Amino acid sequence: MYTIKTLAQALQIPVSTIRYYEKKGLLTAKRAANNYRQFTEADRDQLSLILVMKYAGFSLAETKDMLSFSGLSQASCASETQKLILQKKAALLRKIDNYKTIVQLLDTVGPLAITSDTPNAEARLSQKINDIFQNL
Repeated sequence: MYTIKTLAQALQIPVSTIRYYEKKGLLTAKRAANNYRQFTEADRDQLSLILVMKYAGFSLAETKDMLSFSGLSQASCASETQKLILQKKAALLRKIDNYKTIVQLLDTVGPLAITSDTPNAEARLSQKINDIFQNL
């Protein structure tokens, strides 16, 4: 059994984070006779999963959805989990593409912006910005 403080220390997070996840319904603590929260190893595992999902870019709503899948049949749980993971993966790949575009923009615009004293450079800069804007 963990107290909220020992659980926070074990996972190297603030106590307030655990309280927040509990308030949002992602984690449920049992209460001792003195009304102190008590967490099990399963609670620690669930909190670790929540933290990993947060790191992976899942929203709290998506995380809550995934945690709710455990109440489904094994086939439904697997199907819904796979669907959510594929959606997140697609979103992350879109972000990666956007970041690659930004890097290209910086690589292209930087030198053009520095030498923008010529009409040709200004025109190329303007065209590059318009090309990137059209692909957003």
